[in-house]
Amino acid sequence: MGTIASYATEVALPATGTWANPGKGGAQADIVITAAEDGVPLLFVEIDNCFESAQVLAAKIDKCMRFGLRKVKDTGGKERPMWSTRWWVPDGRHSDQPHPPLLLVFNRIGPRNPGPVNAQMAELIERHWKGTW
Repeated sequence: MGTIASYATEVALPATGTWANPGKGGAQADIVITAAEDGVPLLFVEIDNCFESAQVLAAKIDKCMRFGLRKVKDTGGKERPMWSTRWWVPDGRHSDQPHPPLLLVFNRIGPRNPGPVNAQMAELIERHWKGTW
């Protein structure tokens, strides 16, 4: 989907600091996809090669949420989500969300079975998917 220009890898998602100089506590997206022409205006992707624990993965999701909820003032002094100063999404279903979607991909390269980790992680991040963050 999209073109080669639709993809960026290892993209800083600063919870503090700036785009150019991210502070501590931020996330890093393995892949960011912006392919509006294919119905994907903005998508963050985290890839787990089955080496990380549920706690580590949940911490990454917490960091992505902090970034997604971060607000900054635009040039007109209006407060808006920081992510929207770098990426555009069309009006409608996606733009009214507080943050872009995050896709977690499990790649079974490592020694661990993702099944039990998924269950543990679901408990650890319950407040996110229930909307009680």
